[in-house]
Amino acid sequence: DHGDCFDHFNVTYTYPDDVHVTFSSTQANKGWWDVCERFFGSKGVSEAHYEAPVAIYGDEPWDFFKGAAAKQSGEFSTAGTFSGALDDADPMKQKAFIESITSGNFLNQATQGAESALSAMLGRMAAYTGRVVTWDEMLSSNESWDAHVDLEKMA
Repeated sequence: DHGDCFDHFNVTYTYPDDVHVTFSSTQANKGWWDVCERFFGSKGVSEAHYEAPVAIYGDEPWDFFKGAAAKQSGEFSTAGTFSGALDDADPMKQKAFIESITSGNFLNQATQGAESALSAMLGRMAAYTGRVVTWDEMLSSNESWDAHVDLEKMA
């Protein structure tokens, strides 16, 4: 078989000051998966996986589990229980959202949400066309995407 196989993507975003961010993903149904951010610097690498590990490797190493090792036990392997770095993320987001409303100091993340969605679209365009796509080119594109989602079924 030959041609394009869109079971995985690797897209590099280039930002001002020659900053590069690489996005990698797979679209395979079964098997290994991971959600992770890695940042490479002159003194080391930071790695933040969705569940674990969260760590810095290099000149000044740091590991989330160093202080939490006592909380981990054999339970994890037998029962699948896990204490991860993001366990409290959703409750903290909910608390911050409610506090923003009650305090009047609103959390307006519409711009960041739009930039995030447009960045995903930019990456998809680059991956499917196999070439560099600029932000302005993406914004002026007439391309449309229909996910064929029937919202009536969600009512």
